[in-house]
Amino acid sequence: MTITTFSRAIVAGNADVLHAIREEEVSFAFWERKPPSGVGDIALNGLRNLRFTASLVEMPDTLDQELRSAGFKKGIPRDNLATDILDLANRFAAVMRLNKVEIRLEHVTTNACKKFHGDYVTARLICTYVGPGTQWLDGADAEDCGCGEPHNIQQMNAGDVGLFKGRIWSETHPAIHRSPPIEGTGEGRMMLVINPPHQNKTS
Repeated sequence: MTITTFSRAIVAGNADVLHAIREEEVSFAFWERKPPSGVGDIALNGLRNLRFTASLVEMPDTLDQELRSAGFKKGIPRDNLATDILDLANRFAAVMRLNKVEIRLEHVTTNACKKFHGDYVTARLICTYVGPGTQWLDGADAEDCGCGEPHNIQQMNAGDVGLFKGRIWSETHPAIHRSPPIEGTGEGRMMLVINPPHQNKTS
């Protein structure tokens, strides 16, 4: 397994890297991978955002109901998306030692959280299935994030899975990130966020 290490981030092509978020000096843990097959073909227009909290036992049935209610059409792309969300929910829960998680799946066309920031959560999983991925800062760039536009902006690719350490876990070294600026470009994103239950605030 090839591992790329930054000052406060670790990147690898294997899901085991996500457990590195528990290390004190790690603010980000990234699993580099391709999006699930067919998910990029899902038409985003007309889809409703979904947000719910469920136990891991309830998750398969609840997710299926939520995807149908949000307008995702029956077929292989939706099945592959659901399988991936379930897998990531279980991986996040294992790393964070939880039996219940919050799921958000959103169609984003604005800049959303356009300023670099750290979230008020213990940790958060982010995966962009369609469109440009989340931007993030490492080391000294993160420390200077309030002084104009940073020069060394890193960016996740579609399909990549990131664990972002929040301010509840580390006030001194939270994962500094933002949504990519896409407003007015015509681009859209389909983004998955998994949180611990009742932890969904941003700074």
